[in-house]
Amino acid sequence: MGKAANNRKDQFTYVKNRIRMLNQVVDSMDEQEISFEDYQRVLEMVEQLQLKMNRFKKDWEIERER
Repeated sequence: MGKAANNRKDQFTYVKNRIRMLNQVVDSMDEQEISFEDYQRVLEMVEQLQLKMNRFKKDWEIERER
């Protein structure tokens, strides 16, 4: 996932991979043992993905306007 996602296909693949990774992290956590730091880490991952998706959305909007 280190390579730049410059087209729609690569961007969507990036999103799918990040969602899978997030799901794996969440699945590995025990809801009886989760700490505030664990919760914060998941929240940060979600926020980072949201920022990236918003950037991709802007790219798609620019492409659509052409």
